[in-house]
Amino acid sequence: MNHHGTFGAIALIACSSIALAGPVVDLQPGEFSNSLSGITNSDLSELRGTIEFDHYETFTIDSPSEGDTGSVGMLYEATLFSRVVRSNDTGNLTFNFRIIDPNAEHTGQISHIEINGFDGLQTRVEYRDEAGDDYVGPSIAARSLDGDKLTFDFNTSLASDQSSKFFFAMLDVSDYDFEGIVPQATVYLQSGEQITVDIAPNVPAPGAFALLGTAGLCFARRRR
Repeated sequence: MNHHGTFGAIALIACSSIALAGPVVDLQPGEFSNSLSGITNSDLSELRGTIEFDHYETFTIDSPSEGDTGSVGMLYEATLFSRVVRSNDTGNLTFNFRIIDPNAEHTGQISHIEINGFDGLQTRVEYRDEAGDDYVGPSIAARSLDGDKLTFDFNTSLASDQSSKFFFAMLDVSDYDFEGIVPQATVYLQSGEQITVDIAPNVPAPGAFALLGTAGLCFARRRR
């Protein structure tokens, strides 16, 4: 069962001609990068901006138990935190994602996360490196041939007692039409089980803005 919370949203879609280069990976359709190494605001000021909305999706991943009982065992439980930020420099959007509040009682490990909704958009990817060493960032990013799906791979896996750092896709648009598509994320365990969850609201609503400090993207947490 999924439990989710959403604060604000954005509507309309308008492409921007601004596409800055920088210490991030410009991932074209069909490409991948195994050189993600982390980035901060001091590396790229374009990351500073205002929060358009935060979305929390708590999920569990189960696996059928062996035998004739038909019972299931819970392998993994956590929350996928999605944050959309509008750059102060360009006005364009960055989609940020983070796994938070994992339940350490379970044994599942996340291998990779696939996120759709990027068809026709520029996607520059990396992860935020402001968090401490206890948080894990993906080491590999890939994009599907049609350009719609991004994959963030944790390589050695994200254990059930670890939260991730923010990993992100910087877009070349100033608005995103959530009436046309609802982006989703599919979370995969190392053992093969998976679950797909929404990462954005179904219906646009008035945006809620909160200024981000110059220290960087805050690592908000919501405790269950």
